[in-house]
Amino acid sequence: MKTYFILDGYSLIYKSYFAFIRNPMMNPKGENSSAIFGFFRTLFSLFDRYNPEYFLVTLDSLTPTFRHEMYPEYKATRDKTPEDLHAQIPRIEAILKALGITALRKNGYEADDIIATYAKKCQAEDSQCRIITGDKDLLQLVSDNIKVIRYSKDDYNEMDRDGVFKEWGVWPEQILDYLALCGDSADNIPGVKGIGPKGAVTLLQTYGSIDSIYENIENIKGANKAKLEASKEDCLLSRKLVQLCSDVPLEQCLDDFSTANLNYHAAVPLLKEEGIKSAIKWLEEKAGVPAGGLFAQNPADEVPEAPKQEAKKGVYTTITQLSQLDELIEKVKKAGIYAFDSETDSLDFVSNHPVGFSIAVKAEEGFYIPIQAEGKYYIPEEIIKNKLRQILEDPSLKLIGQNFKFDYQVLKRWGINPAGLWFDTMIAAWLVDTKISVYNMDYLADHYFNYKTITYDDVVPKGKFFQDVPLEQATEYAAEDADITFRLYEHLYPIVKAHNEKLFFDVEMPLVTILGDMELEGIRIDKHVLEKYSVELEAQLSAIEIEIYKECGKEFNINSTQQLQEILFTDRKLKPIKKTKTGYSTDTTVLEELALEDVVPQLILRYRALAKLKSTYVDALPLQTDSSSRIHTTFRQTGTATGRLSSINPNLQNIPIRDEEGRRIRKAFTARAGMVFLSADYSQIELVVLAHLSEDPELTKAFKEGVDVHRLTASLVFGVPQEAVTPDQRRVAKVINFGVIYGMSAFRLGRDLNISVSQASGFIKMYFEKYAGVQRFINQTLDYAREHECVKTILGRERFINAINSQNHNERSGAERIAFNSPIQGSAADIVKMAMINISQKLKEKGLESKMVLQIHDELIFEVPQKEVEVMKKLVKEEMENVIKLHVPLRVSIETAESWGDMH
Repeated sequence: MKTYFILDGYSLIYKSYFAFIRNPMMNPKGENSSAIFGFFRTLFSLFDRYNPEYFLVTLDSLTPTFRHEMYPEYKATRDKTPEDLHAQIPRIEAILKALGITALRKNGYEADDIIATYAKKCQAEDSQCRIITGDKDLLQLVSDNIKVIRYSKDDYNEMDRDGVFKEWGVWPEQILDYLALCGDSADNIPGVKGIGPKGAVTLLQTYGSIDSIYENIENIKGANKAKLEASKEDCLLSRKLVQLCSDVPLEQCLDDFSTANLNYHAAVPLLKEEGIKSAIKWLEEKAGVPAGGLFAQNPADEVPEAPKQEAKKGVYTTITQLSQLDELIEKVKKAGIYAFDSETDSLDFVSNHPVGFSIAVKAEEGFYIPIQAEGKYYIPEEIIKNKLRQILEDPSLKLIGQNFKFDYQVLKRWGINPAGLWFDTMIAAWLVDTKISVYNMDYLADHYFNYKTITYDDVVPKGKFFQDVPLEQATEYAAEDADITFRLYEHLYPIVKAHNEKLFFDVEMPLVTILGDMELEGIRIDKHVLEKYSVELEAQLSAIEIEIYKECGKEFNINSTQQLQEILFTDRKLKPIKKTKTGYSTDTTVLEELALEDVVPQLILRYRALAKLKSTYVDALPLQTDSSSRIHTTFRQTGTATGRLSSINPNLQNIPIRDEEGRRIRKAFTARAGMVFLSADYSQIELVVLAHLSEDPELTKAFKEGVDVHRLTASLVFGVPQEAVTPDQRRVAKVINFGVIYGMSAFRLGRDLNISVSQASGFIKMYFEKYAGVQRFINQTLDYAREHECVKTILGRERFINAINSQNHNERSGAERIAFNSPIQGSAADIVKMAMINISQKLKEKGLESKMVLQIHDELIFEVPQKEVEVMKKLVKEEMENVIKLHVPLRVSIETAESWGDMH
């Protein structure tokens, strides 16, 4: 019996993209390739698992579907596909085409409809069909012949009829009615308001179907009856929207999807462009040629170096006896260097507890010390703690970690203060190669050693904990982490030494524990402030809605792209600016331009800004606090190529700073009783760095004399004395000053200042005439970048820029902007980091209670006892202004207040 495999393409593409959203995969051109990497990793894993004879990838329509005609608001609430994801889809299709795997779409229909059509054909032929998807809608197709395969890493769960019932409480033939009752906010399917999953299951288990429910509506008691009656039309509409079309007019027959003649050679050049070595290796294995062989057989391609030989597995030992632990501790002391890793059952450092630790003192060997495994305690926890303290708190022993900030926080909460952190392999990999963008251990092991690590999901079943894993498996997983960390150290240490040893050891490594302490400390939020503001914002949004409806003469769904298009371009006859696949664009840039001539786009922009503020910060922040109402952001040291720190979960660096709304949010951040916040902010640090690097005489003189640099620029550009510069002229000069740093074009400057492109071009030309040193610096930087394909900061931090010599004008222009901005932004980031390190050291030396709690790019925020305020003002200012010697002075402004919002 034949088995046909059908892959829901977009389901896997989106899953792959968002799996790497925190650390995107980047190809050699510097483009995001996360979706491509994840898609083909899963695809090839499927081929290894099932060896399919027939395989089809289905894709969604490029045009609106029949469901949009039926219900214009269908999927209207979905976020716009990220541009860097959208750009990967044609590349995925090209690789599939080169391989000879059919990728099929039919405009007017969704991928699910194509799947339903071919699944029905399989049923008719009594063939087997396997649908690979994460989409619950397709569960309605499951039958004796048709199963759905759910994939998670290398785990494939085949769901049959019983599996559907076990997970959802209804049978496959009831899934359609189940979804119609519940609705789906992601697709904007209304369902029955007030009926959730549990209610839908109960109704269907009682009555069998929606038709039967409404036939027996008089027998249904209480609120459910009222809900069902009020939403009957929505329910029936929802069922139509969710129901799959199984008669899509398609030309290909099932046998057209044969995999008998795949062309492995043709796909290699495309995968090479994406830098996906593991996929190329898979193709070579399938083609039965030696490593690098497919390249060699294609003379049009450059023959690369042969991939590294796959690294050997290590020998791993479980430490279950005190004598073994003592022996391991002595081994570490004798070696003087060791890799360390902790195991927990939570990624939340605020509440987690270690369940074991692993150590390696040389490559291909590792030891696992369980605190608890399979319900047993082999060595008492306090004894393990006291033994580990002997090495972890000894600063003379060199400790190696991979993303050790997490382990540091686990250990500190457990009662140990690690003192000897010397080398973090994640930081080292990022410092020496900003191109790869992924620095987790699994990726680095594959990237450097061609080694496939054991993953957490490989050993811990869904719903279980690490401490439940059989001890032998736990040891293989945990000890491997320490072993691979040691191997990464041996590989990366020589590169770091040759690359930029001082930056790594003097700046990046000390910062690991400083950031760890800042995250542990957190910052307090007064939830009542945000709750009150949420109510105010809701009232403002309602008022704006009413105003929009009044201006338009009717009500409509403000969040619906289609309805907004009709309002703006049909009713109000505004001129469309940009076209998309679903009509004319209504994105922010378009609305900003339309707002110059019509009040409705102005109101829409205001509505969107307040709605985003409310959902992203005002309503979300209180949900992210601990039991003490403190919020613990995560600072990502490897999050940018420039060296800047980034902040996630939540992003506290992105709260708006230039308007009243942002200030209202920051007012909710309050200091402890008897303490205040102290803010230390570098004044115009990037312009200071520009003056230092360019050595432009005018800029240098301005900063040395403490002149208002924006007033000076206005004076030079407009040809008036500084004392005669108007506020509007200074505003223009400020935009130009900062725009130059980011390579702002005349078009962008004109748009931002609401002036003509030619006038903006004139301003930029005048700027470079007056600041000739800046123009010279730009030219020198670009020349260096073109020759070396990288640029450097003051401290020698490198950023690689492959696209700087691209033949594509847009790619090259973007690379040139990056090349010029990176030394400035990166140098500023280096200076702030150095200041953080110096201040932290001074706090320890003087025994002060003040804590550094936030870094907002050029600003440091401390929580300071009242008795230490004057000491801290002097200490922080002195350290920040004297952290490095530049041609021009660094200046820092200091403020104190009981809330963050009361500063600036």
